[in-house]
Parts: sequence; C-alpha cells; structure tokens
Amino acid sequence: METLVINIPDNKSEQVKKYLKELGVTIERESKASRLAKSLNHSVLPGKKPSMSEIVAETWSVRSQR
Repeated sequence: METLVINIPDNKSEQVKKYLKELGVTIERESKASRLAKSLNHSVLPGKKPSMSEIVAETWSVRSQR
C-alpha cells in the first residue's frame, strides 16, 4: 500500500474524502507525533544533524507552549 499526503481546500474536503472512501482509500488524521516530527524536520538545516540535546530541547520547547 502506498502512503500519500494531499492538501485539499477546506470547502472540497468532505466531497474528496467521500470519493476516496468509495475507492477504498483509508484516511487517517495527522497525529500529534507526526506534526511534531514535521516541525522538527523543518527546523533542521540541510546537511546539519541536530544533537540529541538539541532534539530534547526543541521537544520540551514545543511541549511547554501548550
């Protein structure tokens, strides 16, 4: 099975989901962990690997904003 991420305009979302479900597509909501991973990935500069302490600091920073 292939995983795709698509952006759908809000006003067409329900209609697109209906058609996809009719085709047998499984739709999953984005999890909090997935959103956190994406935000961490976007904060990393290409070619630079963050240290474990930087990852932990970023995670705590995100959690403290809640």
